Amino acid sequence: NLLNELKLKFRTGDVTTRLVIVNSGVFALSLLLDITFTLFSIGPDRLAYTALNYPWNPVMLAHKPWAPVTALFSSWGLWNLLFNMLVLYWLGGVFLKFFTSNALRGLYVLGCMTGMLLFTGIFMVFPSLQQRGWTDSIPLCSVCILAFCTALAFRAPDATEQIPLIGAVSLKYIVITLAIIDVALLPHVNPATDAAHLGAAFTGWAFNYMLGRGKDLTAPVTTVAVWLDRIIHRKKGS
Repeated sequence: NLLNELKLKFRTGDVTTRLVIVNSGVFALSLLLDITFTLFSIGPDRLAYTALNYPWNPVMLAHKPWAPVTALFSSWGLWNLLFNMLVLYWLGGVFLKFFTSNALRGLYVLGCMTGMLLFTGIFMVFPSLQQRGWTDSIPLCSVCILAFCTALAFRAPDATEQIPLIGAVSLKYIVITLAIIDVALLPHVNPATDAAHLGAAFTGWAFNYMLGRGKDLTAPVTTVAVWLDRIIHRKKGS
């Protein structure tokens, strides 16, 4: 019954609901796999979790080509996941008051792509990072979320949301505060991770800037999403 209910929520829910379900499902799957691997002494600790993350090294990426997709829905841990889902559902709903579902989905993907490029680029530009034992692969859920949150902050900086026990707070202060909390929840990893977050924030700003000039940066993502949706429905119909 729970599985059927989740399927119904996914089919009928908006883009934020779908993203929350997918993120939670990926986390649960990696957790179950890691428990199984530990019980049977398969591989190193947190093997499944690491396999889902995005590696900076193209050689490593060639051994797990699924990582650019799975990293979109991976978080650092349980508390980071809960924080990410809260922000995604809350500010995602606020985002949809000013933008479309296609824009949210597109920024989620584009923010991740920019983050991946900068994460890899920083490692390549500064080889010293490769020699210090820094974390060489990262989850990117929080990076994706920061992209559309930044676009929201630039679109309606003075719009307010009611915060319990505090009152009305401007969106720009909400986004800044949540970005600081997000960085604080990250483990001590490496400067390349900060670069990935900055790249996502730049993507959100660039989207809002270009949209004001009549160009939608998320249009290619929407085109691909529509194409995939048609393929899926065609297979279901057959």
